[in-house]
Amino acid sequence: MPTIELINVTKTFNEGRVLAVDDISLKIDDGDYVFLIGPTGCGKTTTLRMIAGLEKPTKGEVLIEGKDVGEIPPEDRDMGFIFQHFEIFNHLTVWENVTFGLEMRGYSDEYVIDKAEKALETVDLLQYADEYPSIFGNPGLQKLGIARAMATGAKILIMDEPLGSLDPKVSKVFRHELRNLIKDLGLTAIHVTHNQEEAMAIADKIIIMRAGRILQIGAPYELYENPESIFVSNFLGETNFLQGFVLKLLDNERMEIWIRLGGPQLITHNFSEKFNLDDNTVISFRYEDVYLFPQDYDFESSQYDWSNMQFFEAILEASRFIGATKRFYLTLDNGDKFMSIKPGNFEENFIPGENLIVGIHQDDIHVFRAPDNLLYELSLS
Repeated sequence: MPTIELINVTKTFNEGRVLAVDDISLKIDDGDYVFLIGPTGCGKTTTLRMIAGLEKPTKGEVLIEGKDVGEIPPEDRDMGFIFQHFEIFNHLTVWENVTFGLEMRGYSDEYVIDKAEKALETVDLLQYADEYPSIFGNPGLQKLGIARAMATGAKILIMDEPLGSLDPKVSKVFRHELRNLIKDLGLTAIHVTHNQEEAMAIADKIIIMRAGRILQIGAPYELYENPESIFVSNFLGETNFLQGFVLKLLDNERMEIWIRLGGPQLITHNFSEKFNLDDNTVISFRYEDVYLFPQDYDFESSQYDWSNMQFFEAILEASRFIGATKRFYLTLDNGDKFMSIKPGNFEENFIPGENLIVGIHQDDIHVFRAPDNLLYELSLS
């Protein structure tokens, strides 16, 4: 199985006036299911197209199995392509769609039949071989696209928004089926999407891009729990951000921060750079990590260990029931606002205007150096 490596790859358009990809390097291991995600215009599709051979890098190298493939056309890179728009031939049967590429390459009848049968059987479409694609909904068409890619002997699967045309409910089911198919076949897959939840659900590794550069690479859990920037923390999941400053350096691994203008003081150890006293910071914690208690909650009689929790007070402004979840809108004494999200069956009798006790575990508080342009860092574009 092939490894894919990009070394200092840059891509510009319009005679260098538009910088689409800016000096990126990455490695995709054999059999990995990798997602490229980021806001519109971040360079993820251009990166995918350079791997596929549909675009040539302006600078840098694309290696497959250690070989520079800069001069090798897409059809000779052992790749299968699946896009949001299925590119299925509606006037051909399912069988003819799968065998078309093989026949065009001049393979023997025996070889074509063997490859097509195996591909259609793998995606559970062999029984529909004589039917036309019009009998399928979008999931069936995607399966047909996968079968066609498999039949050509592709070792690498290139996918650009392959689930984008599916109904959201169907997509949530089919994405796991797609991953299982790819893993069963031992393919290396590169998948571009705008859907962060989709990437978090099925990726082995996620590459987050912005403005043509790679911000962070890692497994979904690693990126979610240990974001290295405000943008990554905000891009994956739902996160509260409050401004503050360093109040006290406790030791090499912990510090005390103070949320601005008389907000609560919090102790944290989740920071990846050295801070000094009075440094301006941005404090982040995810909606689901905010615990809520009434003022009379008996912590001493609780069965839970709250010793590493940070507690402070906030006013409940409103709550909203949204099916599977409840959202709570809260305000600190200094006017800063934040949110908590709980399961829809969360039992509470909170009243808007009520003063609540808020708890956040030390492990769930992240601190970043205050950027020059916080609005830009918090923007998802």
